[in-house]
Amino acid sequence: MKRLLPIGLIAIGAVLLLWNLGRPALWEDEAETALRAESILETGLPRTSLRGVLVTVQPSLAAHEGKPSGVWTWNTWLPAYLVAASFAVLGRTPFAARLPFALSGILTLWLSWRLFCGGEDDELVERRAHSAEAALALLALSPAFLLFCRQSRYYALVALGAVLVFHAWRRLLAGKPWGALALALSLQCLLHASFAFFACACLTLALDAALRLDECPRAGRFWVAAALSLAFAAPTAWYFRIWDRPGNHAYGFIESLEFLKTFLLWLAAFVVPLALVAAVFARRWMAVAAGFALLCGLVAEGPWSRLCAALVWAALLIAGARLPAPYGVMNLSRLCLLALVATLAILSWTAAEPYGRYLAGLLPALAYLVARGFSSLACGRAPIVAGIIAAAAGGNLFFVGPLKAAQALSAPAAAAESVSGMMRRRLRDLPARADLGLFAAEVFRGPQGYIEAAAAALKSGGETFFSDEDALSLMFATRLRPVYPDEFKTVEPDWLMPSPWIRLSVEEDARVRELLASGRYEPAAMDAPRLLWQNNPDPLFHDFSARRGLLPLFRRRSPRSN
Repeated sequence: MKRLLPIGLIAIGAVLLLWNLGRPALWEDEAETALRAESILETGLPRTSLRGVLVTVQPSLAAHEGKPSGVWTWNTWLPAYLVAASFAVLGRTPFAARLPFALSGILTLWLSWRLFCGGEDDELVERRAHSAEAALALLALSPAFLLFCRQSRYYALVALGAVLVFHAWRRLLAGKPWGALALALSLQCLLHASFAFFACACLTLALDAALRLDECPRAGRFWVAAALSLAFAAPTAWYFRIWDRPGNHAYGFIESLEFLKTFLLWLAAFVVPLALVAAVFARRWMAVAAGFALLCGLVAEGPWSRLCAALVWAALLIAGARLPAPYGVMNLSRLCLLALVATLAILSWTAAEPYGRYLAGLLPALAYLVARGFSSLACGRAPIVAGIIAAAAGGNLFFVGPLKAAQALSAPAAAAESVSGMMRRRLRDLPARADLGLFAAEVFRGPQGYIEAAAAALKSGGETFFSDEDALSLMFATRLRPVYPDEFKTVEPDWLMPSPWIRLSVEEDARVRELLASGRYEPAAMDAPRLLWQNNPDPLFHDFSARRGLLPLFRRRSPRSN
């Protein structure tokens, strides 16, 4: 029975990851990965262009995305090469583009289970019965984890890489053979998935090593691991010039605290059921009251709110530092807390925007921390643990309930007109709902998108199109050439598809209005789901059951019809 439960949970996760994986069509960021993969199949390297057409999701920074030779270096290449291999075997389809990452998600579940069991075996102070099973259940049934791993993006690789690093660090601490090499290679997995998460892992390990000053500096294996990691990473860092990223977080300290606050609220809404966590510490009512006061600050706006975000981060750091870790033994709880602290610090300072998908690498660690709390709340009784898991997975009331209560008391002012401010508004407005049920229903019904309908129309004729939010999605689906904003000022494309339900920029809106008023375009609108970005993977933006509406699409009239 002990083996059947994890096998069953991993099987459920696998079904939810693989079912209808080819639907809908790729959204913008996924399409970028797929188009880079196509350039690999054509030239052997990911290129900034494909068949002579520029490929970019950020036209204003396109000049900085590659080398003069045309090799794309904005990020590392592991996701694109995985998709290229999948395309070579299965063909150029959305299913093939997503399959490597769904499989990485399944592997993450299995390795996480082994990590959770090892963490409990290493626990010398307080083992929590059934916490490994509870952690696996939380991860396998997490809509956020499942949504991220169903994307043709690096998110699943980040989660997998984080778990591999934890395994390797445990091996290194125990003095087992090849521990240093295993750690160096695990870190390379993260580096070649995405730069920032390599830095997060390095800072996590550095913090744990700093708490082991009587152990790490004296053991040669730690110096070997550091030397190997540096030797492997330095050429990549030099080639990609990872220190030179214009536009990636051109903000100051105050905005970094706003990002930290947004990340913390996102975790509270989708990963950490604060109501149940508070129940774990019910006897320590002063700590619960202090935590709720900080939550009231987090949902507010202004200097007090930013101070609360910094205090929460500091409290997490102190909590991690206080946990003991005997010589040669990894304390998984401590490492998970340090990973949370390190990731929040680096992403708050370096991320372009505080999107929840950037936190994918933290989901296994947070599942373990929450599961240990659930085990404590249930006094280790399996039926009660199962009931708590069912309550947490069955709906989001334990997540959004504390946020709503804090919001009612703090009466937050309007958030700033920025992406992070918009995200905080959406987080505060989240309704009570059953995300897992909505996700499962969508998966088995077949996820919907509007790109399919638009692509079918574009394939009827023409060579160029303008779309401010879906250029690469349509390029992958149709093989037509997108017209980017600078070119759009003077060029009249064959098709216009202004962002369906996201506001255009002022300049683009004026240009679209000018072309439509000229009489040279005719409407080709059609019924389609009302979705953001072909359905964003972040559960904050994801619409599990979208309403339908007219998709704004316009065709340039032929000379004869004029």
